Amino acid sequence: MAIQEVKDGWLYLDRGTMIWQKNATAAQGVFQPIHWVALSRMQATLRLAPYDGRIADIGCGHGVVTVNLAWKKPRTEVIGVDPEEQRLEVGRQILNEHGLPNCKFQKGTLEAPGIEPGTCTGVLCTEVLDHIPEVREHLREKVDKLLELLKPGGRLILSIFDTEGSTDAGLAPPTALTLADFDFLKTKVIDRNCPRWWYLFYVDKR
Repeated sequence: MAIQEVKDGWLYLDRGTMIWQKNATAAQGVFQPIHWVALSRMQATLRLAPYDGRIADIGCGHGVVTVNLAWKKPRTEVIGVDPEEQRLEVGRQILNEHGLPNCKFQKGTLEAPGIEPGTCTGVLCTEVLDHIPEVREHLREKVDKLLELLKPGGRLILSIFDTEGSTDAGLAPPTALTLADFDFLKTKVIDRNCPRWWYLFYVDKR
């Protein structure tokens, strides 16, 4: 599996990985199968992440955000967590090819990530909560699980699909969450740099 470093310093999977199998237009460049809107969201997400300490990417999928976070912020220790071993293997291949010493992948779930509570400066959970069927009634409990991983002052970064935009694009998740569902996070801050189709927001643990 080929991985390419392009001029702006981002790592991409090549088209042969077939991660994007739907009718999504690839970003400019031969080696970029990431939709340009998804790329913009990834850039917005990484701008919010801490520059050092341990960062957990919960529900990391194939690890595209995970490895770029480690690549862009070398003083961090990035741990990608996902329940699907096949997805994790894609991320591990990227690590093998690029030798990123500050990143690893491990099998786990939101409820049992295999990371000691109170050890992270940052936690990412993007496009995960709204992909859990009937999550709304358990939403606060699951967010609390993510907050438990953080040190005081650590940052939890969340994203969900914008239900209106994602439905138009045919990307509706199993549970259509809205920002109002997170009103229990009284100090959440919405990031205005994230493109349409998603809401990106964060909360710093006190």
